[in-house]
Amino acid sequence: MSERGTVLPVLALLMVGGALAVALAVEVGRATAAWREASFAADAAAEAGAAVLDPAQAYEGRIRLDPRLAEAEAVAAALAARPRPGRRAAAAATAARICVTVRQPFPPGLLAPFLWTRQIVTTGCASPRRG
Repeated sequence: MSERGTVLPVLALLMVGGALAVALAVEVGRATAAWREASFAADAAAEAGAAVLDPAQAYEGRIRLDPRLAEAEAVAAALAARPRPGRRAAAAATAARICVTVRQPFPPGLLAPFLWTRQIVTTGCASPRRG
């Protein structure tokens, strides 16, 4: 029995496996970068919202947020920070704290036949402080 050509199928399988490993590494890197970007947008938006103080409270020496204006400012900041298509933001504020949730689609790249579009969801919170 001849063993000629038996290395070729093994080599082909190794090459396909290597290509899939590289594609997976690229996808993990892209997902990490997209999550970091969405997290930056949420944190920046929370800080922007925490800067919107209630003027009446501030004149009395108390540091309190104006919740309605803080939410509007935070959502605008989240959408403006490194804007991406499909990004959505929601904010919830009290007089003492604001939290911003950013949702951003993450379309698959190299592994598109095996993955589907996923949502990256991240939240950032901030409170006004004296500084």
